[in-house]
Amino acid sequence: MRKRIEGILNEEMGCYIETLKNLIKIPSVSFEGFERSNVIECADAIFELFKKNDLGEIRFLGEQSSPAIYAELKGNSNLPSVLLYAHYDVQPPMRDNLWVSPAFEPQIRNGRLYGRGSSDDKAGVIVHLAAALIAKKILGENCPTLKFLIEGEEESGSPNLGSLLKECKNLRSSAAIVCDSSNWGETTPAIVSSLRGMLALEIEVKSMEKPLHSGIWSGPIPDAAQGLAHILASFAKIKFPKAHSLKVYPNYGCKELKKDCALLSETQILVKEKDILKSLWHIPAITVTAMEAGNRKNAGNVLQNCAWARVSIRVAPGMDLKKVLDITKKHIKAACPWGLKLSIKTENGMSEPWETATEHEFFKKMLAALEKGYGKKPLIIGCGASIPMVAALSKAFKGMPVLLTGVEDPKTNAHGENESVSLAILKKAILSEVLFFASLGEK
Repeated sequence: MRKRIEGILNEEMGCYIETLKNLIKIPSVSFEGFERSNVIECADAIFELFKKNDLGEIRFLGEQSSPAIYAELKGNSNLPSVLLYAHYDVQPPMRDNLWVSPAFEPQIRNGRLYGRGSSDDKAGVIVHLAAALIAKKILGENCPTLKFLIEGEEESGSPNLGSLLKECKNLRSSAAIVCDSSNWGETTPAIVSSLRGMLALEIEVKSMEKPLHSGIWSGPIPDAAQGLAHILASFAKIKFPKAHSLKVYPNYGCKELKKDCALLSETQILVKEKDILKSLWHIPAITVTAMEAGNRKNAGNVLQNCAWARVSIRVAPGMDLKKVLDITKKHIKAACPWGLKLSIKTENGMSEPWETATEHEFFKKMLAALEKGYGKKPLIIGCGASIPMVAALSKAFKGMPVLLTGVEDPKTNAHGENESVSLAILKKAILSEVLFFASLGEK
């Protein structure tokens, strides 16, 4: 079986890589302020791709400005069915000058394909598509029914997730595979059993109606930027409720962290070495993702009248998202100094934290498939990222195991500049998924 799959993969892998390149070329950023026609173009491209490959029933779901694509490849009704999820929307390119090759001009270097969405998560679309087509070819009547849900709003928090799930009545399956996460390393695969949730806030403080000459007026009048900095610096004092945590973590120390994150030599690590993975996976964290007070390019001697920051909060498994939001807002209001006018805006599309047991038969089958596909024993790990659909599927379809896999590795740099995917991992991920489909027909 494996040799047959690998034979087809060797013949067709070049085609799948070219397909992935074509998807990367479409700048499908789902954030507000970016061209929505690019998101629609990418959705149309995936729809046509599925139609071309005869994936049975295919239709659009959800919002017209960022539609999801549903497809269903009918298989043996006596076998378990599988829901396959990925998303085609991407993060903004960030700083163009830091990309070695342009974000939306895919390029292969040293066995890795570079470009925005190369791993997160247009590669997930390709893994599911390739695995389904190969399974259909090899398994024949022993191929399970495969349902595809390809979303277009994940990176912007999936604000229409609830209505999307209600619209599609036949998503329930025996199991779901979400290909949107990371492996332990370039050669060691993993299944992710927990995710942090996320909520995002925009904070603005204002002292006056207009900016002023800093030489004439600074001193008695509060600096809005310093006031904002006072609030942000106080976040270390927020007391959140205790969260769940794994009892055992893989070995991962300061040396590995510094290498994977490219830390500067003098940069301190803020937790004890033994707590690194715990802090990444099972402890809440606050990150300032953007700040604005004036303009770096046009900085002058100006006392700014307002300052703004966007803050994301990663919420650990077992924590209540609304309670975390309430605690954070209360803290910000108390920390705001000097009578500054404070505005707090909560972004749409909050993501619930998630954690799952891994004793189900399908987890065992996936672990076995990954070991065969990668040639190395996989790990069960946590992940500090957030994927709104995972918790939503678990909540909407109780008892349906959600298997969280992916093609990322420590070199991927998802969400940053020079995002990439290892072509070797991409191939192994496809192989592993086909092997999992095959295992559903085995006793």
